[in-house]
Amino acid sequence: MSRREMSNNRIAFRLGLLVVLAVVLAIFVSAMEKKLDAREQAAPESGQEQQEQGDQGEPAGPPETPDTGSEGSDAEQYPDSDHLTVGLKGSKIAIVRQGDPYIESGAFAVDDRTGALTGCEIKGSVDTSTPGDYTVSYTFTSENAKATVERTVRVVPESAMEWDSDGIPVLMYHWVYTETDQPGEINGNWILNTDLEDQLRWLKENDYYHPSFSELRAYADGQISLPAKSVILTFDDGVWAFFNYGVPLLEQYETPAVAFIIGVNAEEEDLTKYASPYMEYESHSYNMHQPGGYIGHGGIISAMTQEEIEADLREAIALTGSSDAFAYPYGDVTDDAIYAVENVGIKCAFTTEYGPVERGMDFRQFPRVRIQGDYSLDGFIASLF
Repeated sequence: MSRREMSNNRIAFRLGLLVVLAVVLAIFVSAMEKKLDAREQAAPESGQEQQEQGDQGEPAGPPETPDTGSEGSDAEQYPDSDHLTVGLKGSKIAIVRQGDPYIESGAFAVDDRTGALTGCEIKGSVDTSTPGDYTVSYTFTSENAKATVERTVRVVPESAMEWDSDGIPVLMYHWVYTETDQPGEINGNWILNTDLEDQLRWLKENDYYHPSFSELRAYADGQISLPAKSVILTFDDGVWAFFNYGVPLLEQYETPAVAFIIGVNAEEEDLTKYASPYMEYESHSYNMHQPGGYIGHGGIISAMTQEEIEADLREAIALTGSSDAFAYPYGDVTDDAIYAVENVGIKCAFTTEYGPVERGMDFRQFPRVRIQGDYSLDGFIASLF
């Protein structure tokens, strides 16, 4: 083959290749145009669908954010809630005999910045005609702080348990010591912490009920019944020896108790730092726990007028935030003191007379059962019956 023929063949091959490429390119362009046309036709349909999903024919727009409330959470509104200590007056599970009225025992709270709080929001209702468990809640607020505590109210048929018939013992303790921290002189008012622990353990293991003072008053007035195994624990004077060694045991065994505090001493010791969910503050007077009288143990209350006693009691109530109970200093009682207790609205006032609180007793001078520090466990158990 000549050079000219070879050259002509190469030219023909190249021209054929160009034709093939041109055809492929034309097919590709045509396919792309069809794809674009399809997208343009689909776009209005997609828009229509989006519009139909919107509210009242309006475009749907971005997803809505759930409304969490403009006020924010309790943690945001009340950032100082750790300053509050709240507890229930009486047992965490209140026992009500079917058909008896429900007695509101209440709750208490202490703000470690300001002291005892008064007033709370109570929610919940109880139908004592129908056995079952009901929930009552108590909410306290104070200076950017909020706390809530709940009680279960258990309505039970009369046949469900044994009910008291011979009185409710209100135990009277004073101070607590340990083997390594003993007072200079140990008398009947001092109890060793391990002995107190044995008593608390026994009460818990034997399912004792701890009525509030409101329930005790209603029991004495004949309004309600209380479980046969009922007891109230009280500690007089409110001194460090009880707070340091007694309160931790109350917390360990989840046993509610009452500290009858002397107002002038309480303010000096700043009792806000001892606050506990298991210890309620009540009054042992503001400044009447001193000598100067002429009856009984010589307490000054017998030398005071009714008006003076009332003024002292009101000052103590303002400090404790409660008028549920009062323990007469030295156990001394006069007619003026009895009328003063009634006038300021105290529910239960206690002497040092020995015995349980029985139905029909005068709420202005209930007795108590003194627990001697040297009691054996058997001696303690005997004092409950």
